[in-house]
Amino acid sequence: MDAREAQQALTLAARRRQQTITAGTAPWTRGQVWSLCSCALALGVLTDADMVWLWLVLMLTGVGVAWQRGVRLKPTRASSRWQTALVATFVPAAAVDVAFQAVARGLDWPLPNTVGMVGACLVIVTLTRAVQARMAASLRP
Repeated sequence: MDAREAQQALTLAARRRQQTITAGTAPWTRGQVWSLCSCALALGVLTDADMVWLWLVLMLTGVGVAWQRGVRLKPTRASSRWQTALVATFVPAAAVDVAFQAVARGLDWPLPNTVGMVGACLVIVTLTRAVQARMAASLRP
């Protein structure tokens, strides 16, 4: 192997490493956010339809999808803080869910749990997605 071939091999390895880092630090796509919100809405509909027993099926499906991450990069101190912040964004989502449900029940609207989940989805789309993007970016070396 001459010097030129060795340099090409090193360049290729560096390019593959950068592709791996880029793949592992990508923010959620619109499709992934839509999937998360549709699962949240499904929870609201299942509760309103008195089909709470289907929650187990939905939760098992969600856990299965959540564990399929592909590339795993070594967490940094900053990414650990952003991961905590990401989990914390579900607290306002739950609070908005409860607030929207209270309003829907007070106004005697049908499907109050689904209305509550619409509020939670608004928080997921605005706050949670932004925090997840920052967490993913903090994994980059």
